[in-house]
Amino acid sequence: MKIIFKTDPKMDKNTALIFTHPNDHDVKNQIESLIEKNQKMITAINGLNNRNIQIPICSILAIESEDRMCNLRLKTGEMYLYKQRLKVAEEDFSEDGFIRINNQTMVNIREVKEFVSTTNARIEVTLSDGTRYFISRYYMNHFRRALL
Repeated sequence: MKIIFKTDPKMDKNTALIFTHPNDHDVKNQIESLIEKNQKMITAINGLNNRNIQIPICSILAIESEDRMCNLRLKTGEMYLYKQRLKVAEEDFSEDGFIRINNQTMVNIREVKEFVSTTNARIEVTLSDGTRYFISRYYMNHFRRALL
């Protein structure tokens, strides 16, 4: 197998484009499994038994402020705790496609399925699991830049 790496400054920083031959399903599956194994993980707390658990960042839909911690809402519907305030979580997750949309919430921009403008110059965002959040006017420009 021949591997060729090319760079494109027009592509998003977190994007990789991989071409394979249509008959090479095994190669495609191997590449996907290796990428999944190397995903960035975080340590969260299971609220039911107070144990630490490793969670891939890409499985998180939203991060919501909860006192001095954060709730992590996963694609599966599960909820876990993150031992940091939302301000620290914003620094930790901003490189992984998360944006702050109001004072209590950050969302995974890749999981936004639709958004609609509402009254008082706010936007309502619907995520892939159907949950809805409002973007405050203060964070509107951050959201618009993330969509570009």
